[in-house]
Amino acid sequence: MQDSLFSSEPYAATRRPLHQARPLPSWCYVSPEWYQAELDAIFRGPRGEWLCVGRVDQVPEPGTYYTMPLLQQPLIIVRDRANAVHVLSAVCRHRGAIVAEGEGRCSAFICPYHSWTYKLDGELAGTPGRPPPMAGTEAFDRTEYGLTRIRSEVWAGFIFVTFNPNPKPLLQALGGLPEFVRNYRIEEMQFTHRDIYEVDCNWKVWLENAFENYHAPTIHRKHIDPANPQMWEFHAGDSFDAMYSRRSIVAYSGLPELPGLDERQAAGLYHIWLRPSLQIILTSSYMKYRQYLPEGPEKLRLIENWSFPRSTVSTPEFKATVGPAYYEKYAEIIREDLTISPNVQRGMRSGAYRPGRYSLEEFIVHRIANYVLDRVIGPEEAVRSAAAE
Repeated sequence: MQDSLFSSEPYAATRRPLHQARPLPSWCYVSPEWYQAELDAIFRGPRGEWLCVGRVDQVPEPGTYYTMPLLQQPLIIVRDRANAVHVLSAVCRHRGAIVAEGEGRCSAFICPYHSWTYKLDGELAGTPGRPPPMAGTEAFDRTEYGLTRIRSEVWAGFIFVTFNPNPKPLLQALGGLPEFVRNYRIEEMQFTHRDIYEVDCNWKVWLENAFENYHAPTIHRKHIDPANPQMWEFHAGDSFDAMYSRRSIVAYSGLPELPGLDERQAAGLYHIWLRPSLQIILTSSYMKYRQYLPEGPEKLRLIENWSFPRSTVSTPEFKATVGPAYYEKYAEIIREDLTISPNVQRGMRSGAYRPGRYSLEEFIVHRIANYVLDRVIGPEEAVRSAAAE
């Protein structure tokens, strides 16, 4: 099985055009070997993609920070005294303790084990103790033992990191997305709220669920009118894909409309999949974004985030409006998906699953599957060329 897992033959049916294709086999959702290959080819290996870790306004002032685990690596996102935002490993360079957890504000990071002290930019500031504990250590150079910096770049307020030692510049990796969303002025949005979920499912199970409306009449039936379907339209991009509808089961009215939108943008909403694991939802009044962080073959850390224009956040009615109409209503929808995604995962784990056929409503689901195959197995054209040689 190990040899056939990474050959092209088992995936031939997924490679077909959507109207002829079948979903991925179950092992792509449960196999530790396949998951490890995804980590190496997509997330943290030498071919790793850019991954979103939040937004700069989550650290609004010098000394503010938050932490998050990313691919089992504990990270600190912090704004330093010079107003620069850094992404640092939270692992102490001395004996490996975690130097910070949660979020807050501080003037330095102090390791809870031996009190090694780090500046906000990660530089090692001191190794306190009496007598000086490092005094007898030969050739100890404090400048060589700062917290490890993670390569990061910012676009439109989003903070991205990569573990790829030679990545494409972020703007190049984003392809046509900045132009596609230009009218929404994402850089002017203000982060307001987040919810974090630990889900017993593979990261692709929920990602696929998020990019098809086929399940909504069953899973979210209490929120929709069957006589008035959403009628999603699909857009295939270079670094991203999108789906568009003029209706949503979550409010996107009742708050001021974003200025500068065209007619289509003002009348509907987009769900955008930025490869590999960021979902951006853009409406005429707000932005929602979702981070899909794999934590194992059958474990997902899902972060739901809300952002609104700063001018909207400052209005007197903002808090009273967004609570029930946005945060609470969407949390109810998430709870419905929390029932079905682990259910699907159990089916994948059972060994009984035999892939059926895609619906045409699963356009982006098919795109997700083929993206994963491109990264793990290799692009279909390259696989065919190698087989012919």
